[in-house]
Amino acid sequence: MAKVTIKRRSDKERADGRAALYAVLNIARDKIRIPLDIAVKSDEWDASAERIIGRGQEVKDKNLIISDTKAKITDVLVRARLTGEILTKESFLAQYKRPAETMNFLDYAKRHLDELKSAMQPETLRHHGAALRKLEKYNPHLKISDITPDWLRVYAAYLRDKHNNNPGTIRKNMCVIRMHYYSAMRAGKVKANPFEVYRLPLADPAVVYLTEEELNALIGLFRTENLIETEMDVLRFFLFMTFTAMHISDARALQIEQIYGNEIHYKRIKTHTRVDIPLSEPAAKLVEYYRAGRLRGPLFRNLPTDQAFNRIIKRICRHVGICKAVSAKSARHTFATLYYKKNSGDVGTLSKLLGHTQITTTMIYAHIMKDSRIAGVSAFDGML
Repeated sequence: MAKVTIKRRSDKERADGRAALYAVLNIARDKIRIPLDIAVKSDEWDASAERIIGRGQEVKDKNLIISDTKAKITDVLVRARLTGEILTKESFLAQYKRPAETMNFLDYAKRHLDELKSAMQPETLRHHGAALRKLEKYNPHLKISDITPDWLRVYAAYLRDKHNNNPGTIRKNMCVIRMHYYSAMRAGKVKANPFEVYRLPLADPAVVYLTEEELNALIGLFRTENLIETEMDVLRFFLFMTFTAMHISDARALQIEQIYGNEIHYKRIKTHTRVDIPLSEPAAKLVEYYRAGRLRGPLFRNLPTDQAFNRIIKRICRHVGICKAVSAKSARHTFATLYYKKNSGDVGTLSKLLGHTQITTTMIYAHIMKDSRIAGVSAFDGML
């Protein structure tokens, strides 16, 4: 099979020092040059790696064009080899120049994801991978041109009916498709934008939290120590997150050195927001337990995976009659709702304790306090 290389035409530099990039291969002794519509300076080009040097979205997109061009050329060559076709320069170019919209969307999305993986959080990377696997199961031959407003509506219905996904989960899956589709648009692979017509589904966030009575029931169970060791470890960690409002990813990364002045000082992984949260009495007791006399290093050791944690905390909750879909996030939600209720709706301070970048995100806890709102307006009952 012909070797494909990316060359910079250094013999034809422009006045600004830039020179065009070409994909070069030989077929039947004929040299074929395919322009990439990209021009770079000599110090921006790594000839051995055949990549543009630098950072930023523009560099990533241009390198993706290079990868995509080589993959498209290889696709033509492999198809010819498998079918026994003897390519000529003319037949190769005829196959290569077919509309870009016929490109497999999943192949493109996977290459794009690979380009971005070093800049993505592990949890986000897993989410993208899961969304693309779900899409591949639905249609492994999906072309970029197949993605239309109607297709998006049908796929959203498929996620709802076949996977029992709620609107929030459907939205996350469609956001993954949109991100990779927009990359294809930036790379010039497609012009139409179906997301101008199709609107992503909106959903009220699913907030599962414990009432004060339910939390006290778990604390009572914790005090009895009437649990197996694994369950005791999970419940202890759940209570720590409840008393500190920490997300499980932030708590896992917490270092002993970040706890001083009777406060926890950390930067949220998701938002990069600085958070300083005072230690309540129960939180301080748990910190001392986990610290175990150590002065530095990770506060937590030997924690279960997120999936195992969520499975076990649901089982623990059933011991005291709590049948909600409790998860690690419920600890943070419980802190927020109890704080909001006990501090007369102090959303501003709560937002800072949670590390939210926008107070509108925190307002979710105001929206779910239905009982408090009803009780408040009932003060006017009987006045007429």
